[in-house]
Amino acid sequence: MIDNMINQSYPRKVGDDRIFRRGERLIVCSKVDMDEWEIRDNRKTAIFIDDEVWCLVEKQFMDDEEVCYILDPWLDYLRHIPGRKIRYDEDYVRTCRERDKKRKIESRYGPLLNLFKWIIGFLPSSVKSFIEGKFGLPARNASFISIVIELYLLFLIGFMLLIFTFVGLHVPFILLSVPFLILLVIVLIPDLVMRYNSYLRGDASPLGFFEWYFKFLCWIFRIPSRKTSIR
Repeated sequence: MIDNMINQSYPRKVGDDRIFRRGERLIVCSKVDMDEWEIRDNRKTAIFIDDEVWCLVEKQFMDDEEVCYILDPWLDYLRHIPGRKIRYDEDYVRTCRERDKKRKIESRYGPLLNLFKWIIGFLPSSVKSFIEGKFGLPARNASFISIVIELYLLFLIGFMLLIFTFVGLHVPFILLSVPFLILLVIVLIPDLVMRYNSYLRGDASPLGFFEWYFKFLCWIFRIPSRKTSIR
């Protein structure tokens, strides 16, 4: 059906998409599945093309990984309340392309990155922001998991410190590890507090492991801080 309609019309390009006209209908052919374009009986999606209002009546997936959207003119648009308004132009097509590309990257690398989410949470905030923008792994989510792990580590060290202290009364050489455990607790508590505070105040990419310390050193020695640029 769609092939016959396309052959009898004249094409026009909007970005990377193609538009064909067949009688009163428009056919938009795109390599992207635009999930915002929904077929609905009520609260339809209003699609604006050259100041004309259209509504989606049919959506078909072709063999060549192309999606064809069949639009009807929405003549009584002013009498209805649309569920969504879309201005279909080159900027919209470009945005859909970029969103689709990002979604494919996330589906390809997402499962692998999720395995290392707890490690990524300890990375510097600029690196986590890059990973989120490139692969879609939420920086705040990864940071929260790393904060929980750091908290559990503190509890574990505290428990070991308690056990080693009592056991050391009978096995003296074990007491040698107690100062080291105490040092770990003293070092980790400020980092946990600073990173959790960064998370609570709503930072898009909370601080990484001991990142606050290096920023503090930069402030002490008046070293101008530069944001890490990753390309």
